Amino acid sequence: MSGLMTQARRRPTVGGKVAAIPLSLMIVVQNIMSMAWRSLLQEVREGDFSICESTEDQITGRLYMILGELDAAGDSVVSGWSQLQTPVREGNVTNYNGNHPDKQPDFAFRPIRNLISCVNTVPTAIFIECKPIDARHPIPSIYCRDGLVRFVNGDYAWGVDRAMMVGYVRNVCALPGGLPTALADPALSREMELSGKLENLPNTASGDAVCQTTHNRQFHLPGVVNPVGQIIVNHLWLNPTEPCEQTRCRDLSLGMRT
Repeated sequence: MSGLMTQARRRPTVGGKVAAIPLSLMIVVQNIMSMAWRSLLQEVREGDFSICESTEDQITGRLYMILGELDAAGDSVVSGWSQLQTPVREGNVTNYNGNHPDKQPDFAFRPIRNLISCVNTVPTAIFIECKPIDARHPIPSIYCRDGLVRFVNGDYAWGVDRAMMVGYVRNVCALPGGLPTALADPALSREMELSGKLENLPNTASGDAVCQTTHNRQFHLPGVVNPVGQIIVNHLWLNPTEPCEQTRCRDLSLGMRT
């Protein structure tokens, strides 16, 4: 048994090739997250929850319960949901080389079996990292260096070519303005291995703005000579009905900064 296990560890975890996540499936997940946020806003209006007074984990935890409720209704709520398994919150996954076995992305949406060609269904998912955005949680340090970078360095989504960042925006900050302004800093852009410019995507079905960034990944999967290749990260920022605070993120397009 030990010999078999040792042999298994030497194999490339995803057969040396990452799985391609279709944009159409990303759109389904974006619509799901946007719909769940609308349900959370209804709870806020009814006095059952406070986005402004809750921690990141509390918001994510409540969203997860809402996702479970919506999942039970499936395609009747969001078209295309039947292509996905039940979402997982903080499911432990290893990083790209197995040195860190307990990485915990906030959400993982795995496609149903055989929908996407792959040799391993565990790393074949749409992984989502969620971060608050406000005066105490600036975009460069929290959203990028503590969140986005995990898709670049191989902690998350190393087996696929797409992933998603979700921002809980609690101050006055709009997408895309605040994000390209932060990434315009040469040092941060290098850290994030940014390739090209931010691109706008169609809004979610609920009207939330979406954009994408492309990042080079320099790490190698076990047993593979070439780097794993680029990853495209979709960005979805979700806002409360009214800002929790009046601070503003830095946005050069509007001449504003916090």
